[in-house]
Amino acid sequence: MFRLLIRKKRSIIPVLSLFMLMAAVVLTSCGGGGGGNTTPTCPPCSSAETPFWAADFTTYSYYCVCAAEVSTGATGTYSRIFVEHGRTLPLVLEGLQNEFDDKIYPMATANFGSEPNPGIDGDPKITILLLNIRDGFNGAGGYVAGYFDPGNEYPLSANPFSNQREMFYLNINPILTDTGAVTANDFYTTLAHEFQHMIHWEQKSRLLNKDDDTWLDEAMSEAAPTYLYGPSCSRLYEYEKDPSNSLTIWNDSIYDYSIAYMWSQYYKDQFGGTIFKEIMQQNSIGITSVNSALTATGSTRTFASTFYDMSIAIGSGMTTTTWWTGYPEWTFSVASGIETWPNTCESYSIPGIFQTAPLNPDTVSALDPWSIRFSTYAPLSPPTGSVKWTEASSTQKAALIDSGADILYTNLASAETYSYTTNGLLIVSNPSDVSLGSGGTVVRSSVSTLAPAMPLSPKQMLEA
Repeated sequence: MFRLLIRKKRSIIPVLSLFMLMAAVVLTSCGGGGGGNTTPTCPPCSSAETPFWAADFTTYSYYCVCAAEVSTGATGTYSRIFVEHGRTLPLVLEGLQNEFDDKIYPMATANFGSEPNPGIDGDPKITILLLNIRDGFNGAGGYVAGYFDPGNEYPLSANPFSNQREMFYLNINPILTDTGAVTANDFYTTLAHEFQHMIHWEQKSRLLNKDDDTWLDEAMSEAAPTYLYGPSCSRLYEYEKDPSNSLTIWNDSIYDYSIAYMWSQYYKDQFGGTIFKEIMQQNSIGITSVNSALTATGSTRTFASTFYDMSIAIGSGMTTTTWWTGYPEWTFSVASGIETWPNTCESYSIPGIFQTAPLNPDTVSALDPWSIRFSTYAPLSPPTGSVKWTEASSTQKAALIDSGADILYTNLASAETYSYTTNGLLIVSNPSDVSLGSGGTVVRSSVSTLAPAMPLSPKQMLEA
């Protein structure tokens, strides 16, 4: 299956589904080929060019493109760059080879592992093909920024459309049709994203013969660019549009990428950069590999416990607040760049995770596996109020932030009353593989109805 990255200048990105192009597809465009058992062939290219199979995302077929290798005055240490026939290397990308060789390659191999090297072609250098990816982009909307096709890792006997080399495809059409809106950094982050996919394929699919969960592969690719280029404000912005999206159910939506980004940044923040390489080396996939990696690093935490901790961290935002001193697992660090409360991040206006949350709902909406719901409650008799959350399933976990007093109640007891001042910020998570029809019920009451004994938060216990 292709691993591709879809971009837009900003806002919500329309999504093209990932798909597998099978060898039986009848080719269109310049590739020729035909049906039946005929082996597809590329038309002859000039002596200065090389033929490549590429994917047409509008017709679900392969086609052939001729491309010339770019001479940058010296052979790249880890890469070779080719440009589609009739196009020239855009000025903004003249530093692409150095960026990959000097920064992206060492970063990715250090934090994720090795790519196929020397690979199927016996050449340790990776091919980077710059072309107009056929995705229907006409200057507006979403486009395929780039992709990695693992089909190129197989011989022609197994895949007649294989280029039999390690390679990435980068789309130069947007930079030519929308000058100024697409920057070199967009290409660099795409390249880092796709390189992780290549490494992931090598480490899991080839070496261990395991097909990893898509959500985990994509989460690690979302993390890759942040080592060099910092946090993604667009991903944070997109996440707050749908913060209840499931982490593990992958529907190819932009919201899938956004929650995967939040998870990967939380893990990078909590466990350091090498956690992903540790996950990659486990002889397992998905959640099991994450749990095994945590154990291997000596951590007593689990995928489930960290998901709950992450839900509180998302609700809390950065540690620029004075909240939860001594509990870094319940906030994001400043280095992560994830501030979920109202703020401006580059050109994005982040609305705030609780500012857009439902106000005073008496039923928390349904929860998909590994998803989170955020709700805000206002007091019946300001400034103090109370809420009683009753679970719909024993797998649910909840926390309440008393925003007025800076108190956090963790592991809420079902059907027990908790007080707050100003606002009560409820976080309900579903750290399980089961879909839940409800996140539980909530009853608001005045503070006078409270039981005399209130459970202390960890912060209160420490202060006591």
